[in-house]
Amino acid sequence: MSGRTTRFGEITVDSDFTTTALLVVLFVILSLMLARDIRHILWGAPHQIAISGSFNRLGSALALVYCLVFVFRWPTRLVKIGFTLLAAHLSLALALTYLRSALTARPTVAFADSMVMQTSLVTFLIAIADWFRTVARWVPPSRGGREDE
Repeated sequence: MSGRTTRFGEITVDSDFTTTALLVVLFVILSLMLARDIRHILWGAPHQIAISGSFNRLGSALALVYCLVFVFRWPTRLVKIGFTLLAAHLSLALALTYLRSALTARPTVAFADSMVMQTSLVTFLIAIADWFRTVARWVPPSRGGREDE
């Protein structure tokens, strides 16, 4: 048995380190958010959709405006779908903040809103995975540690 390790190849990412690291962190955060929403659906009671607090309402309205801007400005179709679903979630939450709804309809609306948010998260996760598929490639190992001429 020799002391030399055998390499099968390397993964190369054709992007800068900052973009790659941020997208990995975003992928992890979105995955955790999706897991939390699924857990709330399966084992928890439907959550309240209405937004409380002035700053939260202002932040949600600003996020809704940015989502709509990204829908019309973003070049990737999958990301546009994700931002459209996120805008639908935010607009429903803002509408239910100011409009009164029947108590019997709230669990159904909360479930539908959760499905929209989960679909949006899955769409963003697929878009990030697709980006990684386009920039990551498998490089076979070089022979003898030096490049071929």
